[in-house]
Amino acid sequence: MIEFRGVTKAFGAQRALVGVDLSIGAGEWVALTGPNGAGKTTLLRILATLAQPTSGSVRLFGLNPREHGAQIRRQIGYLSHRTLLYPDLSAEQNLRFYARCYGLNDSAARIAPLLEQAQLTARRHDLVATYSRGMQQRLALARVLLHAPPLLLLDEPYTGLDTFAAEELTAQLSQLHGAGCTLVLATHTWEGETFPAQRALILQRGRLIHDAPLGERAAFPALYRQVVTQGTSQPPVNAGVPAAPEAPSAAPEAPSSAPLPGFWRQVGAILAKDLAAEVHTRELLSAMGVFAVLALLIFSFALNMQGHAAGAAVPGVLWTTLAFAGTLGLSRSLAREQGTGGLEGMLLTPVERTAIFAGKALGNWLLMLVVALVLWLLSAVLFNLVLWEAGMLPVLLLGTGGYAVVGTLLAAIAVNTRAREVLLPVLLLPLLIPLLIAAVQATGGLMQGLGAAAGGDWLRLLVVYNLVAVAVALLTFGYVVEE
Repeated sequence: MIEFRGVTKAFGAQRALVGVDLSIGAGEWVALTGPNGAGKTTLLRILATLAQPTSGSVRLFGLNPREHGAQIRRQIGYLSHRTLLYPDLSAEQNLRFYARCYGLNDSAARIAPLLEQAQLTARRHDLVATYSRGMQQRLALARVLLHAPPLLLLDEPYTGLDTFAAEELTAQLSQLHGAGCTLVLATHTWEGETFPAQRALILQRGRLIHDAPLGERAAFPALYRQVVTQGTSQPPVNAGVPAAPEAPSAAPEAPSSAPLPGFWRQVGAILAKDLAAEVHTRELLSAMGVFAVLALLIFSFALNMQGHAAGAAVPGVLWTTLAFAGTLGLSRSLAREQGTGGLEGMLLTPVERTAIFAGKALGNWLLMLVVALVLWLLSAVLFNLVLWEAGMLPVLLLGTGGYAVVGTLLAAIAVNTRAREVLLPVLLLPLLIPLLIAAVQATGGLMQGLGAAAGGDWLRLLVVYNLVAVAVALLTFGYVVEE
C-alpha cells in the first residue's frame, strides 16, 4: 500500500527527511514516533499527497501520486495537527461540504451516524467556532472517516481529548483496523496511550533509525529512549519488511469506485461554502463595503465637482476605490482559508486544483460586484450623475472579473508570507494597471454619452486581459498551492 524508496525532503538547506526507505502493507497498524522535529509530520504530508519529495520515489496503492493524485486522495483520510474545519460553518455544513468534494451521493446517511459517534448530534447546527478543542477533534475525525478511506493517516490524534474520549478513539480505531483499514499513527509521546499498534517506526533528524514489530507495549518506552539516545536501532532495523498483519475482516465500504463530481459541481461546492461562511460572518463584505463607502465620501467632498468635471473624474474615483477595497477582501479570503486549514482540507480531497481556484475566484468576483454596485449607486447620488449607460454591464463584469482572477492567484502566493497584507498590493496593483486603465477609459466614454463604439478598443483590451489572466491562473495555481 505504501512504498518509499530513498525519500528525501528538503526545505532550503534544512532536510526534514533523509533517504527514507519504507514499505507498509495493507491492513497494518503502524505507530510513527520520534523526538519533536524528527520529520513525522513531513512524512505524513507526503503520504497524504500534500507535499512532494525532493528526491526519491513514492508509490501509494501501487500508483504514482504525481500522475494519479485524485485517485489516491479519495482513498486516504488524513487527520493533521489542525482540524481542517471551517469555524464559520456548522458541523453539518462542514461535513456536507466535504461530502460534495468527494462526490458522495448518500451524504446524509453517512453524516448522521458519524455525528452520533462523535456525540455532536445535538449541536450539529452550531458553528464550529463555539466548540471546545475536544469537540473539534471529534468532528475532525468524522471528517476523516466520511468517505470511508482504506488508509488512515493520523498526526497526534489524541491531542485535546480527555481520558474517556481517548479511550473511545482507541476503540474506534481498533474497530476500523479490524475491518481492514491501514493505520499510520504519529505520536511523540506514549504516556497513557494504549493503541494496539503492530509495528513501530522511530524517526530521528529525518532518518528512519528503527523499524520493527512493536512487541510488548509496556516495554517500548524504554526501548525508545535507548534507540533515540544511541541514534541506532537495537534490535536491528527491519526496514522495508512489513510486519505480518492479522487477517482483516470485511473491508469498510468505500465509495472509491463512484465517479468523481464534475468540474462545475466541485466549483459550486466551494462557492456555496464560501457564501455560507460569509452569510454567517459578513466579514469580507463589511470590510470592503465600509472602506469603499468611506473612500468615496472623502473623494466627493475633496473634489467637490459637478457636471462635466465630475463626469470626467468619477470613473477614476470609482475604479481606484474598488481596487483598494478589493485588496482587503482578497487578502482576507485566502487568509481565512489558510488560518483554519481549509485550503489544506480541500487539497486533501480529489477536487481538481483548478476547481479550487475557480470557486475562490467566483466568490471573490461576486463580492466585488456587490461592492461595485453599491459604489455606482452612491456615486450617482453624491455627484448627481447618471452612471448607468448601455454597455456598462460588460465593462463592470470584465473589470471586476479580471481583478478577481489575478487577485485570487496572487493572494494564494502571498498568503503564506508573514507580510501578506503588504505583499499582496505590492504584487497586485502593478499587474492591474492595464485593467484599470481600460476600465476607467471605457467607463468614462460611456458616461460621457459617446456610446459603446467609443469604448470598443478598451472593451477588447478587457476581454484579452481576462483571457490571459484566466489561462495563466489555471496553469499555475496548482504549483502555487502545493508545498
